[in-house]
Amino acid sequence: MTNSGEYVRGFTNYIILSILAKFDSYGYEMTKIIEAVSKQNIQLTEATLYTALKRLLAEDKIKSYTGKNKKGMKRRYYQITPLGKKELQLFRKDWVMIENTLSSLVGGNFVYNREN
Repeated sequence: MTNSGEYVRGFTNYIILSILAKFDSYGYEMTKIIEAVSKQNIQLTEATLYTALKRLLAEDKIKSYTGKNKKGMKRRYYQITPLGKKELQLFRKDWVMIENTLSSLVGGNFVYNREN
């Protein structure tokens, strides 16, 4: 998929919050999760990911701490906050409508009466 980051740009925050709702993670690990789940079809640039993380930190939707990964390497981990959980919960309520609408519009399956 070419330019896949463009397709998910508006959803980057929610992708990150969804990962962090399952477990604390660090940037590189999150990119690997996204690539694995999308079967390599979605790849976020480092700049896109870290810009989103910085924004989520500033909005108090996530927080960070220093920890060690499985190999003992020092990493900056991110953790979802109660505000981030609330934001994700609200988005998930709207997700079905968003998904269905985009599918209809992009798939050309919509009906529109031009008379109105």
